Amino acid sequence: MSDTPTKAEGGLAYSDNVSIAWRKVDHELDQKHLAMVNASNEEFLRAVSVIGDAGGQKESQEASSGIVAQEVARLDLKVNLLLDLVGTLIYHQLDIPDTSPVRVSAAGVAWKGDVPEPGSTVYLELYIQRGLPKPLCCYGEVVSTAEDFARGTAKVKFTGLTGAAKSWLEKLIFRHHRREVAYKRSTGES
Repeated sequence: MSDTPTKAEGGLAYSDNVSIAWRKVDHELDQKHLAMVNASNEEFLRAVSVIGDAGGQKESQEASSGIVAQEVARLDLKVNLLLDLVGTLIYHQLDIPDTSPVRVSAAGVAWKGDVPEPGSTVYLELYIQRGLPKPLCCYGEVVSTAEDFARGTAKVKFTGLTGAAKSWLEKLIFRHHRREVAYKRSTGES
């Protein structure tokens, strides 16, 4: 897994070191429960999008003139600082796993480390937003090969992630990709 976003099976993907937890699921997944998980993920990804777009809003506020825009930007900075501090405190008190190399696309996730057996169904918790102690929670089918498993690599195809939740995840992945491209341009990397 490389550190750069790439076009992967299922569309654009990005790689990063994030916390991931999984557990094997031994029961059938019912549509009602999957719908609740999707609704929760949609709400979470929408909130992550708002947090991630704060930088763009600050730029547009700086471009506009007026005392009100400056005051809103100042209050926005204070609220973001408060959220960062509270998130850091909570993050350290929770039992969040260590980070590992993870590759995320709208179709699934791959990682190295503690991995499930090929063919199993798993429940995943992906802490995809740094400093935010809430994970993206989803189900998936382990599509790793026996060779992947032997190397300590897991590949999981999301199960039941549909509609708006998938769309918000695609937006998050694209934002990560855009930031990576901007960073490479600013540092002169290819």
